[in-house]
Amino acid sequence: MDTRITGLRNTLQKGMGVMQSSKYVQAISGGMMLLLPVMMVGSFASVLGSINIESYQSFITSFGLKSAFKYCASATMSIISIYVVCALAYKMAELHKKDGILAATLAVMAFFLVTPISSFEKIKAIELTFLGARGMIVAMITGLIAARLYVWLIDLKLTIKLPDSVPDFVSKSFSSLIPAFIIGFIFAMVNVLFGLTSFNNIHDFIYYLVQSPLQGLGASLTAALLIVFLAEFLWFFGIHGTMATSTILFTLFYPLDVENLNAFQAGEALPFIVTMTFINAQKGPRYLAMSILLLRCKSAQMKSLGKVGVIPGCFGISEPYKFGLPMVLNPVLFVPLITAGTLNVALSYFATVMEIIPRVNGMPLPAAGTPEIIKGFMIGGWQMAIWHVVLLVVAMLVYYPFIRYMDRQKLVAETETAPQTA
Repeated sequence: MDTRITGLRNTLQKGMGVMQSSKYVQAISGGMMLLLPVMMVGSFASVLGSINIESYQSFITSFGLKSAFKYCASATMSIISIYVVCALAYKMAELHKKDGILAATLAVMAFFLVTPISSFEKIKAIELTFLGARGMIVAMITGLIAARLYVWLIDLKLTIKLPDSVPDFVSKSFSSLIPAFIIGFIFAMVNVLFGLTSFNNIHDFIYYLVQSPLQGLGASLTAALLIVFLAEFLWFFGIHGTMATSTILFTLFYPLDVENLNAFQAGEALPFIVTMTFINAQKGPRYLAMSILLLRCKSAQMKSLGKVGVIPGCFGISEPYKFGLPMVLNPVLFVPLITAGTLNVALSYFATVMEIIPRVNGMPLPAAGTPEIIKGFMIGGWQMAIWHVVLLVVAMLVYYPFIRYMDRQKLVAETETAPQTA
């Protein structure tokens, strides 16, 4: 049995190692994490400008804060695709030890080359539709491919070499001239070729043939449960499941958060139940639940671990328990490990469908680091905060018999090894 578990763990670790060593996967994960400050500014601005309390709305309107919040949201979430292009291209070039700023600049140029320009009477402009959530997959593809082309052309030494006496910043600019012309020509041709089709541009092609079906798949309860189960299953073998699934979350589920946030800001009905924030947040405060249970244990080891882990547990940080209890490769805790999060997500889904709780507003929250319960308030107001207390109780009920069983075992072991007193 141990041999089979070890073999399965080695196979999983090898497979995850191959996936995580991919520079494309690393660029997506690392690049999207670079965007967190922008996402947070846009999300807070949307939420603060949309709190539906009449006296509050009158206050922020009279002091001009309403316009400021709206402008912050427009300058961040409404054009999030531009930030995505920059961040992914920068990260891709950095992973190949090339100039990230030049790669990001050329990727933005490539993105605009494939983005249609519309005419509005005497004005020509790019519609925000192509720069927001709807353009995110095109932004990811463009950022990765343009940066990879830049790296490839630099490696081929298709550059203009200036004398050493020329200042470095001038030399760098000239060295990227040939890659810039080649990348510009390629993406301009992509635009021309898509213009010959019934889609007219790559944005509509990607949205109708790729993004829309993927979002339909991603927005289902089945997909959400599969992601949560996979993350927890990998954790059992000591693989960071949250990091392993982050690329899928960012690619499929984050655009849904952006659409929810835009709808929230506009005061419209939120279109999606399952989003990246939903999956990350509705797994519930599992580690806070474990802290409470461990603090009530009778064995010294379990109680001590509860004291050590209670503060991290309040912020959703699991490592003290994953490796201290341990939860990794511990068959006693396998069932609650994979059950608590998936059960909470399923309950949250049905509670949302039954309108017991609101849909998540799309505020992107890291999987760990935000105080539990407050996390619920931030994504859905007081109803969601109360719901997270319910999820806390559910997680405690799931873990209770298993923690109690381990506590009894530890207590017996401690009694047997304790020094005998006369």
